[in-house]
Parts: sequence; structure tokens; C-alpha cells
Amino acid sequence: MDLRLRPLVLSLTLVGVLLGATACIPLPSPRDAESVATPGPTTEESPTDGSSSAAPDDDTDADELGDAFAEREEFFRAQQLPMDGTPLVAVTPAQKQFIAEQRAYVEGQGASWSAQDESITLALAADACETAILSAHEVDATTLQTHVDTSPLFAAILPKDTDAATRAAGERNVASVMIFGTSFLCPDDAPAWQAAYLEVYGG
Repeated sequence: MDLRLRPLVLSLTLVGVLLGATACIPLPSPRDAESVATPGPTTEESPTDGSSSAAPDDDTDADELGDAFAEREEFFRAQQLPMDGTPLVAVTPAQKQFIAEQRAYVEGQGASWSAQDESITLALAADACETAILSAHEVDATTLQTHVDTSPLFAAILPKDTDAATRAAGERNVASVMIFGTSFLCPDDAPAWQAAYLEVYGG
């Protein structure tokens, strides 16, 4: 069962709020995505005899999917994330530290910071954590690219009426903020996200 096809629960509840934004997160995260060495993908040898192929175990797939959904719900509870579209506010110590560092960086670059920026920043990180959970914590460059390409958050934040180079730079910056946030909200998944970022966007 490919858990990368996710409901995007948090993203979809916030799109209505984000569509009213007049600007996106303007700057990358204060810490560049760190280089994390990860082993290359392993390749399982295909059986030479078609008769040895086993049929998918539907019960196992259902159990894995149910476990992932349960873990996701527990993550939302632990992070105290509202699911009704209410703008997000940092409430846990990790969230507050994330927002404090991101805000200090943005303001240090001469830009302003708003409650909307806080909500968007938290939503980006939480959505990446959700994706990791529903991908069975198997995050790679394909996971990141698929996440960015299909995320309602990225679609709502990035400007539509701009040239490709500007949009690509904006996407890279927003992805940087998102991945920086995973080191606070889901630190166990952060190294894989950082490695994926380096592969997709470079150092």
C-alpha cells in the first residue's frame, strides 16, 4: 500500500485561510538544510519465475493504513493542531522555538512578521510531518517532489503570475522553511527530509 497518497487533512482545512494571503514566506529558514548521508535505495531482485510472485496481503495493507491514520491522529493531538481551519498558533515548546527562530531570522532580514506567517509556517511543517507518517516514515527525493507538486499549501502560497525562475526560487525557500520545521515538530523524520531537500534543490 503506497501511503504517499494522503488526504492532506491539515492542508485542506487551511487552504481557505491561506488563499487570502497577499504574500508568501519571503525568506528561507535560518538554518540551511544540513547534509545528511543516507544509503542509496536498495533494489530487490525480481523473481525469475512468475509463479513465485505472491499476491498482495489486503489485510496487512489495511492494518498498515489504519496504523498510519492512528499515528497521524495522535500527532495532531500531541501538537494540539486544530482541524477546523482556525489559524495555527505555536502552543508546544518545540513549536514556540521553531516560530521564535524563524521569526527572528525573517525580521533580521528586514521583513515583517504576522500572525498569518506563523500559521502558514506551522502548517508547512505539520503537513510534512503528516506526509512522513502516511509514507511509513520513508521519505526521499520523490516524496518531497510529490509533496510539493500536490500540496494545496504550496499551491496557495506560491504566486501564480510570475516567471518560472522566480517561482522555482520561491518554492525552494518555502520548502526550506517546511523542512526546517520538521526538526522541531517531527525530529526523527527531519534527517530524511533534509537529505531529500539537498537532492532536489541542492545545497
